[in-house]
Amino acid sequence: MRAMHPIIIDCVHRLDNYLETKAMTGGDVEMKETMGSLTIDAIASCAFGTKIDTYNDHKKTNEFLLYSQKSLHLKLWRCLVFGALYAISPKLLKWTGFQFVDPSSQAFFASLIQSIVAKRKSEKVRQRDYLQLLIDAQNRMNAHNLKDAEIHDLNEDIYGKTESTETSSSPKSKSTGSITDTDILATSYLFITAAYETTSTSLSLLFHSLAVNEKCQQRLYEEVSRLDGHYDYESVSQMPYLEACIAETLRLYNPVPGTPRLAAQEYTIPDMGLTIQKGMLIMFDIQSLHHNPEYYPNPDRWDPERFMPENRDQLTPYTYMPFGTGPRNCVGMRFALMEAKTAVAHLVHKYRFRTTPKTTVPPIIRKHGFVLNTEDIHIGVEL
Repeated sequence: MRAMHPIIIDCVHRLDNYLETKAMTGGDVEMKETMGSLTIDAIASCAFGTKIDTYNDHKKTNEFLLYSQKSLHLKLWRCLVFGALYAISPKLLKWTGFQFVDPSSQAFFASLIQSIVAKRKSEKVRQRDYLQLLIDAQNRMNAHNLKDAEIHDLNEDIYGKTESTETSSSPKSKSTGSITDTDILATSYLFITAAYETTSTSLSLLFHSLAVNEKCQQRLYEEVSRLDGHYDYESVSQMPYLEACIAETLRLYNPVPGTPRLAAQEYTIPDMGLTIQKGMLIMFDIQSLHHNPEYYPNPDRWDPERFMPENRDQLTPYTYMPFGTGPRNCVGMRFALMEAKTAVAHLVHKYRFRTTPKTTVPPIIRKHGFVLNTEDIHIGVEL
């Protein structure tokens, strides 16, 4: 993660230049599109080793951005066919080769990855990004023996240390197989599907919450100002109020309302008499957990105090899981949090965010979709 932090800083600086222009020419900013530009910039730089300029692409013609958005706009018929084939037989689904994502998007990113990987290998160029870690792993280099000691464990650095990474690092379970070009493509592509819309929406709603709650914004400003603009990897990880603001935003506006799990064994829920059979697919309603007044008093109020260190012992275990939980929790969790902390710390230190006549309070949440989505989020930005 440390290896990629300078790349995130560069992405935030490009966003800063854009916001500075906006602040000097009126100050009203539509945050969904703006945070989307930051997020896709970070994904392109870290996961695909390429730079894009979405801020100056006024006609929105950038292919990377267009195909990223196309990947997320899933067709209902594709999802239904994919689900039906999987329900009938996973082997049948594999045999047909049917995908629920757009084939043209897959082809674009496959071509992009292949060309970048081929160029790096032929020219022996090394970059400090996620794609380079995958290339190194493909070359069967031991990540612990890389010259850069900060780039150590591939899964743990990018995804965070979970039960799955702990298990996979044991001598008995460590894979001795190779990583294919398809693996590299799939892992990089996952950044788009897992981190693009979710991260950009969460950041938009966080800045909206700060604009509406001026006292909270001032307190956060005082915390980040102590660093005087020096937001290295360690610094942004040691700001309790910043972390609390992000955590509360993810509670109130959870980017993924539910998460599926497969029952590993039969279980009867106490006091209900309901038995979950082994192999049954279960959908956990995270949204209801996060809005349950039994666990969160005044659940519809944005209150970062809930997640301050002195209050965390009052939280009931497994009632807060914006990224899921267990060995199959969100693989992009640490990347998303690093991006969010770095961006918010930098921007709150420089700008004041406020409501405008265009600001809707509360924000309007769209009712349909696989992930949380909102109508446009307008706020004011002042230097």
